[in-house]
Amino acid sequence: MAYLNKNTKRKWYLMVIKIISIIIISILIFGGGVLSFFTIAEYRPKDIETVNALNNPNNKVNLNVEYNALTFNIGYGALGVYEDFVMDGGKHGVPKSIEVVNWYLNGIEDILINNPSDIYFLQEVDINSRRSFKINEREQIANKLGNDYSNSFAYNYKAKFVPFPFSFTQYMGRVESGITSYLKFKTDESYRHQFPGSFSWPVRTVNLKRGMLVNYLPIEGSDKYLVVINIHLSAYDSGKLRDNEMNYLKNFLEKEASKGNYVLAGGDFNQTFPQIANSVVEDNQNKWFNPIQIKEDYLPSGYSFHVDPTVWTSRLLNQPYNPSDTENTYHFIIDGFLASNNIEIIEVKGLDLGFVYSDHNPVNLRFKLI
Repeated sequence: MAYLNKNTKRKWYLMVIKIISIIIISILIFGGGVLSFFTIAEYRPKDIETVNALNNPNNKVNLNVEYNALTFNIGYGALGVYEDFVMDGGKHGVPKSIEVVNWYLNGIEDILINNPSDIYFLQEVDINSRRSFKINEREQIANKLGNDYSNSFAYNYKAKFVPFPFSFTQYMGRVESGITSYLKFKTDESYRHQFPGSFSWPVRTVNLKRGMLVNYLPIEGSDKYLVVINIHLSAYDSGKLRDNEMNYLKNFLEKEASKGNYVLAGGDFNQTFPQIANSVVEDNQNKWFNPIQIKEDYLPSGYSFHVDPTVWTSRLLNQPYNPSDTENTYHFIIDGFLASNNIEIIEVKGLDLGFVYSDHNPVNLRFKLI
């Protein structure tokens, strides 16, 4: 009888080992399958890709005529006043409903219409993402602006499935998002330039692949171009990606200056600018997102930054926006413009709109080519 008990125990022991082994092997196979899927489905943009400018008009830019440009990170219509975001210390990855997104988008469209511009630089424009309920925001905004504008789009984020944040309801899922330029002028050529550097595998398979959108606009009576650059640089980075992006941008600016072209860039730099006081930067230090200050000698000769140091352009999404909660509300000035010195800057003005429809405020620029 004792022998049988020992035999039975041994059988049970072997069965437990077998079950555990099956579970471990199943997990490894499943994990390998998931990683294989993400790797195969990974977005792999070319270094430079041609981009189509839809609804391309025939109007050319003119010298010595005043124009307006506006840069605005619209937060994919999902990061307005009532939102927080997990990467900023919040809890959420998606808004509550499509009605919320539509309300934010309608407000964003009203801002664009109420601040008419010849050039709109928009960032975080979704075209088919779970987090914005698959609304094609590029198309919807184009319809709102009307037939006077062309629009060109470049991906900054494209992934079949983003599991982050790890929640059954808050995961981002499919993401197709990027930067869009709406222009009243004819585009001769338009390109997406991929920035060098990337996250390590496997994180890079479901993460952003940032690039810049460049449009070449012919100038009436000139063989030069107005080169407009839409920019959205890296945010949550220890420095390597950001340095690669900034070096690439600097080299591009130098090449265009050597051609004698007029260059205007607008966007979300995710860094604060040299002319912003150190005290402003220090007062908004936090444990989630701290934009570094661009060095004063960064820009090549013949270029300058143009920002409004009196208006916050973004806020931290650690909680729904509550400016009266001064201990937990953080602001930054990370959106603006840079221009070559053959462009006369008449005025740069941040629009203090209270972060109602986005976690960013737009910035407006009045300028002319001289």
